[in-house]
Amino acid sequence: MNRDISDNILKTLTTFGLQSIQTQNLFLESCVLKSYNKNDIIFSEDKKNNNEYFLFEGVLQRFNANENGENVTTGFYLQNAVITPHFARTIKGKNIFSLQALTEVQIGEVPVAIFDNLRFGNKDFQHFGQHVIEQELSKNILTDIAYRSSNAKERLSLLRKTYPNIENLIPHNLIASYLGITKVSFSRLRSEFARQ
Repeated sequence: MNRDISDNILKTLTTFGLQSIQTQNLFLESCVLKSYNKNDIIFSEDKKNNNEYFLFEGVLQRFNANENGENVTTGFYLQNAVITPHFARTIKGKNIFSLQALTEVQIGEVPVAIFDNLRFGNKDFQHFGQHVIEQELSKNILTDIAYRSSNAKERLSLLRKTYPNIENLIPHNLIASYLGITKVSFSRLRSEFARQ
């Protein structure tokens, strides 16, 4: 692992709340670091999965196939993010969504059983796990409320607050899919915001 990547990973672990050198080393000993290219699928919907995932660099999209076989974007993960935990991301061990790299990404993968042992045996990891669950629940409730009660303009405003600069990083058709509008409508909305 080169020094730049190592420094970035340590900075990310600190962001996650894993601040002591001992805790960071425990994480790194348990983690397999992987690099993926743009458009690579990290994991697929309805497939078995036994890992936890941590995004150190890049942008990922979460998506599902609809009844017409078209992909619908349901969320994004930006650098320094914990991917939705295994217990909330799987049913009977199978993924409930697919995960795809939208840029080059670097991910840490830890088997669920190993990460559970860390959580049950170490207070820092226990606190980290609780924090991630609280964040995920809060984010999902906010998104659910916003998408059920807001218009497209309000949803775009929330997206910009939640994922700063995302419009400059990924294809706009994916953002339109996430917002539940067409690419043309998304373009109009952006123009409307630019005029304000």
